Amino acid sequence: MRISFLHTAQAHVETFDSIFSQLDQSIELVHRVEPDLLSRARSEGLDAVRDTVHAILASLSKSDAVVCTCSTLGPLADEVSASLRHVIRVDRPMMEKACQDGENIVVAICLDSTRDATLALLMGCAADLGKTISPRVVLCETAWKHFEAGAMEDYARDIANTVRADVLTRPDTDCIVLAQASMRVAESLLGSTGIPVRSSPMLAAERSIEVAIFRGAARS
Repeated sequence: MRISFLHTAQAHVETFDSIFSQLDQSIELVHRVEPDLLSRARSEGLDAVRDTVHAILASLSKSDAVVCTCSTLGPLADEVSASLRHVIRVDRPMMEKACQDGENIVVAICLDSTRDATLALLMGCAADLGKTISPRVVLCETAWKHFEAGAMEDYARDIANTVRADVLTRPDTDCIVLAQASMRVAESLLGSTGIPVRSSPMLAAERSIEVAIFRGAARS
């Protein structure tokens, strides 16, 4: 079984290698890292990278499952998955899970470029599941510089402090969504809030295995 990934940061390689070492070490992982795609998407918009992203995901599609781990590029992964159903955007399983936690969902983001795509996905998942939700975006705008510097402890702490300050004033919060895969590092720091915290990497990894198994069975 082989699962391929399109990343826009090298840090995701270690994250998913670690997760799959826990889940199933027999799975072959293929990582493609293209940081320029995120920078171009942020500065020029998704149209500027659409053809390139489509081509890369298609080139990886010989694998049993393909995961796009960049939330900003998520809508482009959805476009590809319309014809290549084993292509997965990293945040979809997380959003489906969050919709089942309750109505009042805090959506924490570090990049404003992910806002529209993230909310559209969350609302779409809610509609598919017949759920009514009231998402609230919390922008952790000072955190990203730590990620870019590779200072992951500072990155996690900054995210957690920003989110905690918001939810402490909102006792009705049902769920916290860490919208970008890299934000997973803040998950444990938010445990003290007593609110369910959802991050995408583990859920996406588990979904990719399910997809790969189903695809393998369909081929046989």
